[in-house]
Amino acid sequence: MRIAFISLAGVLAWASPAYADEASSTPDIIVTAARGTALKDMDVSTTVVNTAEIEATPATATDQIINRIPGVFTLNQPAAALHPTGDTFSIRGFGTTTNVNTLVMLDGIPMNDPYFRVVDWNQITKAQIASIEVIRGGGATSLWGNMAMGGVVNIVSKPPEAGHIDFDTNVGSYHTLSGTATAGVALAKDVVGGISVSDTTSDGYNKTPEAYRSPYMAATASSNVNVDASIHATPSANTSLFVTALWHQLQEHDLVWALTQNRWQTYRISAGGETVVAGGKLALTGWYGGGAMNTTNVSEHRGFSIFVPAVGEPYVSQTENATYHNVGGSLVWQTSLGALHGIKLGVDGRSLEANDPLQLFAFAGQAGTQIATAASGNLLAHAQHHFEGVFAQATFAPVTLPLEITLGLRGDFWQTSNGSLSGNYLGSNFADTIANQSYARFDPRIGAKFRLADGVALRGAAYRNFAAPGMNQMYRSFISGTSYTTVNPGLRPQTNVGEEVGIDLTGSGALAGLTLSATAYSDHLKHFIDYATVQSGCAVANNYCGTGISGINTGNLSQYVNAGNATLRGFEVLGAWTLGAMSLQGGFTYTDAHLTSSAYTTPSAGVIPDPTGQQLGQVPKWLATAGAHWRLTPRLAVDATVKSFPAYWNATSHNQRNDGATIVDLGASWQVRRGLELYTSLQNVGNVHYLDQGYGVTTSNGSVVKGSTVPALGLPFWATFGLRAQI
Repeated sequence: MRIAFISLAGVLAWASPAYADEASSTPDIIVTAARGTALKDMDVSTTVVNTAEIEATPATATDQIINRIPGVFTLNQPAAALHPTGDTFSIRGFGTTTNVNTLVMLDGIPMNDPYFRVVDWNQITKAQIASIEVIRGGGATSLWGNMAMGGVVNIVSKPPEAGHIDFDTNVGSYHTLSGTATAGVALAKDVVGGISVSDTTSDGYNKTPEAYRSPYMAATASSNVNVDASIHATPSANTSLFVTALWHQLQEHDLVWALTQNRWQTYRISAGGETVVAGGKLALTGWYGGGAMNTTNVSEHRGFSIFVPAVGEPYVSQTENATYHNVGGSLVWQTSLGALHGIKLGVDGRSLEANDPLQLFAFAGQAGTQIATAASGNLLAHAQHHFEGVFAQATFAPVTLPLEITLGLRGDFWQTSNGSLSGNYLGSNFADTIANQSYARFDPRIGAKFRLADGVALRGAAYRNFAAPGMNQMYRSFISGTSYTTVNPGLRPQTNVGEEVGIDLTGSGALAGLTLSATAYSDHLKHFIDYATVQSGCAVANNYCGTGISGINTGNLSQYVNAGNATLRGFEVLGAWTLGAMSLQGGFTYTDAHLTSSAYTTPSAGVIPDPTGQQLGQVPKWLATAGAHWRLTPRLAVDATVKSFPAYWNATSHNQRNDGATIVDLGASWQVRRGLELYTSLQNVGNVHYLDQGYGVTTSNGSVVKGSTVPALGLPFWATFGLRAQI
């Protein structure tokens, strides 16, 4: 064992702050993403990153902090410079831009977009975060249900502190300016109110490699504003109450092409609290929220090609103004009874409603560099989704054995209603009412943790779970050129059976401060949802692929489909070591994710939509992260992180290849005096150039580059200088 520990120390020569994981045996860390379970009792792979570790991470944006947590993968372009529907987030292979299956929450309330399911990480800034909790895999789905199939991430915001005013402001590359101000005030005895305001603007960088850059391409500028207010009250030692409100807006300009614009708005009001009832703790949370996603997309007259980038003038071809709202809540009672502890009984629910109108425009002539357009059609999708859940979970700890067995059962109920698609395209009118559907199932989970010896614990869990199709997957419809993406109200929920086993080790004596955990996992997913071309050659003879829309003559019909069944399996190793003033951390994850059966293996234009036996799109085979935090003096600290990943395919069809890269970030902080700290971060210090979204190829696994796919560079070298102050 000593040899293994010493070998690990060599692997961790570079590492970021030593994140707490389940091997750390820290009894006072409570995982709210597990609805109140202590970190030391978790029977699945779990990480909690605290405030100091977040501040020390040499990354300035929330998505990039998440990206450095072992086993978590997001794109390396800033989230504020991505199309709102194009942000990848994955744990253990569960999560792509077309199939989001990981639940992300802010203070226990879903952050996943109600309509598109993707995550707007810009809803909270680095300065506002108290901790980040990550539960890998489906072990927490018995507590959360839909969308928690791949894991759960809960971002916990800092509560207001009476009499404190905090500032965090910084300047960075590409004219980036950011500031967050937070204030707390005592409103009455045991009642604290708080407000936090943040504003970040950036000119951004031009993501298109210079050799392929059209004169009409530009850097993606962004502006992000958050306003949060809250009231927290503790009327008694056993009772706490809260009310919070959030308003957020992200605006993007010139997303690759000039003329493109995006605006993503979110608002939310939540309230709740907890108290002691019948010898246990009763927690109630409810929220109402909504938002809008307004996008302006372009097409290119004469057709753009990376081989002849000067050809192709952009014009506005589509505007989308999706609006939606959602309401939800949960009621959970927790108690202990003899050898049973962590008893959790609860109900939760959520209701979503969305309207998605699109306006379509066509090229209508050109005079010099000015392009005229004419309205070519409009589409309107509308639907409602409803979720209800009931769950029970408890842990049995026999007095005579160092063993804990956790059993859970969850019932999920899902309904769709009032679905419709209507519109007009080039004179073709259509109005379709989409049939309602409902779905119900009960899913069990079992887990165990056996403390084999002092500092050695074995754990394992098996679970079953489901994920309902997203509203955009079922109802969103749009037309691009001669390709039509239509609704698929018949999409079935994805279901999964997963299992994992692991070991947690805690060093002692000469190895005190060292923790190591290893986990092997396997998931068997049915009815995998992917985006595929389902029919080509749309023409009069086949009623334009059954749509009746004459404008897609000779075109393709695409949908989100239940492509087949998939297996996702692999292992992860996490480690941390605190050595006096230095802490080291590292992680390695391997994921083999592929379809075992597929209903879509017929090539369309040389591309197989969903081949079997090949790595799923947007899932790198492996990820490696590591870093170090070193407090050189009581006032000066330095930090380093590194993340490495191989080249991988951007789609399951294997027709776009993204580059691999090894990226190093550095940071430092200097405490000038109590309440005042200066800091700097240098991201991608080697200015490594790599394609975060790569070349398209003409055939599956091919090598002939396709000229119409615009590649995108990952984050270049980025320097930030800032200060934190507290009054």
